[in-house]
Amino acid sequence: MRQKLHTRWKRVPSRIRRPVVLTVGMLFVLLSGTVGWLPGPGGIPIFLLGIAILSSEYHWAHRFKVFLLETVHRAGRWFTNHRLIGIFVLLCSLGFSVLITSMLFYPK
Repeated sequence: MRQKLHTRWKRVPSRIRRPVVLTVGMLFVLLSGTVGWLPGPGGIPIFLLGIAILSSEYHWAHRFKVFLLETVHRAGRWFTNHRLIGIFVLLCSLGFSVLITSMLFYPK
């Protein structure tokens, strides 16, 4: 089913397909900024979805997607190999974020 849909989509002329992909992909990328303030992952999944959509037609977006994936994998391997340092860095980052947030929103 997926392959059939992909084949049908690729038959659409490029002059129609590329603007549709650009519009939908950029819509998701811009939408990610508006929901980024929500608790949890915020706009990160929406941003990644927009980049994935754009990478189906645009080489620059594909290179950016590959860069993001390689960076995440590299960070994951580093945290796996350096657990104690990784936990310390993560806790320091969390503490720093709480400190900055409390200073900004609850000034004396």
